[in-house]
Amino acid sequence: MARSSRRKKNPRESATKAAPVRRSPGVNWPPALRAQWDALAPERRFLGSCGQALVVGTMLLHGLGGVVYGQLTVFMFEGFEDLPGWVAVCGAASVWCLAAGWAAYLVARHWPAMGSDRCERWRLRAYAATAVLAAITLLLWLLSAPGMWGALGAWPGLAPQSEWLLAPLPWAWEWVLPAARDDLQLWWLCGAVVVGGLSAWLLFVGRRPRAGLACMALALIAIGLWALGGAAYHYVASRGLAGVVEEVAALNLQSHPGQRNADTFLQLLCAWFLLALGGLLMAGALHTPLAELLRSRQKLRP
Repeated sequence: MARSSRRKKNPRESATKAAPVRRSPGVNWPPALRAQWDALAPERRFLGSCGQALVVGTMLLHGLGGVVYGQLTVFMFEGFEDLPGWVAVCGAASVWCLAAGWAAYLVARHWPAMGSDRCERWRLRAYAATAVLAAITLLLWLLSAPGMWGALGAWPGLAPQSEWLLAPLPWAWEWVLPAARDDLQLWWLCGAVVVGGLSAWLLFVGRRPRAGLACMALALIAIGLWALGGAAYHYVASRGLAGVVEEVAALNLQSHPGQRNADTFLQLLCAWFLLALGGLLMAGALHTPLAELLRSRQKLRP
């Protein structure tokens, strides 16, 4: 009897030992980072994901502008450089791969069915593709210099004269152009500096984190409106609208429409990013619990 009972227990014990351990779905983070993320309030987690989605969307649009207009502005060794033609296409592909790698965090965080292992493999492949394409872009940029392989920068883009990426400037420039008035430029910048300084004081010195976050949002919105006015003026000046005529800008639009539209699109994209980021911070200031803001303030204090 003892031997038979022992034989019955052995298969159960072996089956228990052989059963795989199920991993909880989600992002494959270290325990410390995972604990910090789980400790955040739901409002903070939602706004954090929205901010990351905003960055990913901005990168995708930036790369799309490079393919459409045949010019991509990136930061290189000597500052910001304009990648022309096919160099811009390779640079846009590198930007898209980096955006895909960052989007993997959102996918693993909000769609657990995808699995953390699959998202991690996707992210590593995206980062590897980003590094390879960035190296190729650098090589092509060096080869496209004058006197070498100039044909790399001769491609004008898919649709250099199109204006659909410049929306809503083609039909709303009359309402946006007043923000570019010369007498308002100083007010935009000074107001942003003053409100930003007040935000820093409220966050690090005072005990008003909600007011400090709201002031930071107002500063970003002010800079975004200033950039939006600049994009509207950039659009109007090259087309002779509203009595604003710049001969150099008009000639540049006729001879190199992709380059002119790419510069306008970059200013417009920066404006949308700042306005959206300011809106997210304002929503965080209004809806995030005060205890969560105070805890974040303690971590920010030196």
